Amino acid sequence: MSGRNRASPRKRPRQERAKATVEVILEAAAHVLVSSGYEGTTTKQVAERAGVSIGSLYQYFPSKEALVAMLVERLHQRVLGILADKLVPRPITDLEREVRELVRSLVDVYGVNPELQRVLLEQAPRIGPLQVVQEIEARVEFLVQGVLSQNLEFERPRNLGMVVFIIIRALRSAVWAAVVERPELIGTPELVEELSALVLGYLRPRAPGPARPEP
Repeated sequence: MSGRNRASPRKRPRQERAKATVEVILEAAAHVLVSSGYEGTTTKQVAERAGVSIGSLYQYFPSKEALVAMLVERLHQRVLGILADKLVPRPITDLEREVRELVRSLVDVYGVNPELQRVLLEQAPRIGPLQVVQEIEARVEFLVQGVLSQNLEFERPRNLGMVVFIIIRALRSAVWAAVVERPELIGTPELVEELSALVLGYLRPRAPGPARPEP
């Protein structure tokens, strides 16, 4: 079985009972990943923790990679949900406040069960690119670009698509690094302040500097 197939769920639950079973399995997977780490986690452990047979687990998840992939997908879905609520195209009267609120919300998402987030972020490269995650990220870029296009005037021509790409990657990389390397920073006002300054410093037009003397 290819790595890509191993990281894909066998089927998506449709009936309420099946959905409830999948929720229990994912909750159990999260618990085992935190307590045992990725290497120490097995599908047998997850099934035992969930109180389901290993056959029931394999109906939906062919491997622990598939479990991790689904948990990663849900993390991105939560991020998209936050951004979709906040990034409604409209005039922004206070860019600094809007950026701070957005950054705080994103940090809060990763602050929920940071031990689990750390396992997911560390193991994401193992499962490879996920189409659904790529689609979510494309949606995030679309939302951010829609808001910025209505509210920013740059001091020089800039490729807005590239601006959005850089902002999202810089912010995401910094938050992920904090979760993995400096988890004590998650939830602190200082982290939100510095990340906000990073975004604002890049977005705001530069203040006109002193005129250079002519040679």
